[in-house]
Amino acid sequence: MAASERPRAARLWSSERGFALLLVLWSMVLLALLAAQVTGAGRAETELAAALRQGAQLQAAADGAIYETIWHMLDGGGDYWAPGAMVRVLDEPGGRVTVSVTDERGKLDVNQAPPALLQALFAVLGADRATAQTVANAVADWRSQQPTGTDSDTPLAADYRMQGRVWGPAGQEFQRLDELQLVLGMTPALYQASLPYLTLALEQGPWTQYADPPVLAAVARAKRDLGLTVDVADTRGPVVLRMTAHVEGRGGAAFTRRVLFRLDGTLSGPAWKYRILSWEDGS
Repeated sequence: MAASERPRAARLWSSERGFALLLVLWSMVLLALLAAQVTGAGRAETELAAALRQGAQLQAAADGAIYETIWHMLDGGGDYWAPGAMVRVLDEPGGRVTVSVTDERGKLDVNQAPPALLQALFAVLGADRATAQTVANAVADWRSQQPTGTDSDTPLAADYRMQGRVWGPAGQEFQRLDELQLVLGMTPALYQASLPYLTLALEQGPWTQYADPPVLAAVARAKRDLGLTVDVADTRGPVVLRMTAHVEGRGGAAFTRRVLFRLDGTLSGPAWKYRILSWEDGS
């Protein structure tokens, strides 16, 4: 090779080495980025799996506390817990659960309460006379069985369609309290105000010894203004209770189970049976 070509060859060789080194560096950067992405995805999936596992444990703990409380209410021996308002803290495998039980016997059963009593309650809670009467009658129409052969063209259903409501009267008892929001004339404000004083499956008048002031005021108003006679509650009748089980886990995770259930007594002895009426959960 001529002397003049040697520096040029050296420069080319140096340039090729630099380009190869640059490729190697870029490859290492890309591999590092890929490794970081794979590691991050794996960590996220691990955290998600841990959160799901913890959520399942908290839910199982809350459900276990619910059934343990019901079991004690059914027990006829030394572990018997009298049905009624209570707050207990139970240690379940998934965590410590705070269980609170409230008695629904002082409330109005939306499937059994006379329209006059519902009207009085709505009025006590602030509804004007016309609104209270309209909504109370609509509740009664909703739960009343429709004559055989009726269909969606009944005048009652037509009233709902005229108001732009998709659902009309079911012609059967309320299955959930939130169905009240679908009743003609019911407003969000009236629904929220009346919800604490309504229940399901009580099948008789409110027990005044458990009733809150608005219910007592409604009973007195219905008797005075509407001539309603309220039957005395049968102490052998069903007991309807609302239970809330709240459990907290690590890192601020929590789970709450809310259950409305009914205990039925028998005339032959202290044996009980129960039925879950609603089952809700929330974080």
